[in-house]
Amino acid sequence: MSAASSLAAQIALIEKKRAVLLGLTQLVISLERLHASLEAVLLLGGNRQQLTEAELRSVEIIRQRVASLSDTELRAAVLNLDGLVSDSLLNLSRLALQLVDDPLVRLDQLESIHPQVNTFNRNARTAIALRALLAKRGEVVAALHLPLPRLAIQQRLQQVDAREQVIRQRVVEHINEMRCDIAQVLNNPECSAAQRTMYEVLDQSLADNLAHIQAGLSLSELPVMIEDIEVVEADHMAVQESQPVDVPDAPKLTPDAGSPGLVRRVRDWLNAPWNSGSWRR
Repeated sequence: MSAASSLAAQIALIEKKRAVLLGLTQLVISLERLHASLEAVLLLGGNRQQLTEAELRSVEIIRQRVASLSDTELRAAVLNLDGLVSDSLLNLSRLALQLVDDPLVRLDQLESIHPQVNTFNRNARTAIALRALLAKRGEVVAALHLPLPRLAIQQRLQQVDAREQVIRQRVVEHINEMRCDIAQVLNNPECSAAQRTMYEVLDQSLADNLAHIQAGLSLSELPVMIEDIEVVEADHMAVQESQPVDVPDAPKLTPDAGSPGLVRRVRDWLNAPWNSGSWRR
């Protein structure tokens, strides 16, 4: 095989592995979100003393946003959110088993799962924060009556955590393999200067991601998201640094005509993911 043919084969292999890495990364992100959701459910069935410092800090954020609401209105919001969480818990448990037991979950399936998990997580975390806020006002709201036994939820949580750790390790191994493949490309005499620059940048991106993962951080916050990594021939790269990048506006929920006034008034806060800046300020 000529050096040129070898280079083309090496590049094709890297692209194939990038696609596999993307699927593994998305699976870990789904498991991370399921983990957070199941933890939130256990908190809803517990008490305020179980909240972490980060969750207690979020209470101050929402306190400022709903300060004008009465205790009665906040209670109504908690009951509304409890109903949403309770109605969705069985489906969430099913999703957890699907992700834990099915090693062949497709990327398009993960894309359909993410919105469901995100919505559940947001509702559960909001209910936690509102309960804690009412507790600060001296009002006690009964714990959510879970439609599943706590032991069953804890078992799902342990299964999700174990599966997440296994896949995270596979991601680490896959990144290391890709970096070895990139080293072969860089050592190929047919690798042009432009290609060399591109693959050196790619290798550094993978190295940054690897350090992030090995530090135990979330794959949803990788320094360079895998879907943003392109593996293409240098001659076919269309670099347009001078063109501005359009950043779409953040999506906003449209208030339902029949939804309670309180839900509409906290809608913006509900839109913020649990790990966003608005929760961590």
